[in-house]
Amino acid sequence: MNRRLRLIVLLMALLAAAGAAWVFAAARPAPSATNAALEIRWHGNGIVLQGAVRDAATQRALVDGATARLGGEADQVVDWLDIVPAALPIADAASLASLIRIGQEGWHLQRRAAEGWLAVQSPGDAQSAQAGELLQRAFGPGVAIRVVPLP
Repeated sequence: MNRRLRLIVLLMALLAAAGAAWVFAAARPAPSATNAALEIRWHGNGIVLQGAVRDAATQRALVDGATARLGGEADQVVDWLDIVPAALPIADAASLASLIRIGQEGWHLQRRAAEGWLAVQSPGDAQSAQAGELLQRAFGPGVAIRVVPLP
């Protein structure tokens, strides 16, 4: 009987812990899709696409741009893009794909709700200026764009 009582107490404790975990998980707010960011990194002879885009056509354009930049080496493109209809808008996916094609090793792009930034080796050179223009077209006039030096 003593063993049976211990088993019942143990099961009740496990159920209470599971219930508490469920309550905390349910009470935690879900991440807002409108805060979903886009991030692109050029490194290690590859390109990483990460974050969220609104549709499959945009995803395809970015993957194709990265593949073209890498000379057709699709296996060097890491596509971690999620298709989320409420993701931050990309005004011109072709401009962003062009930016991906001219990107250099070490570059890092991030898009947040009100701004986009691109870290480059030499922010003052012609290629970085072109990248800044493409970035502005890609994200639209309502998004502040910064081209900054790599750390």
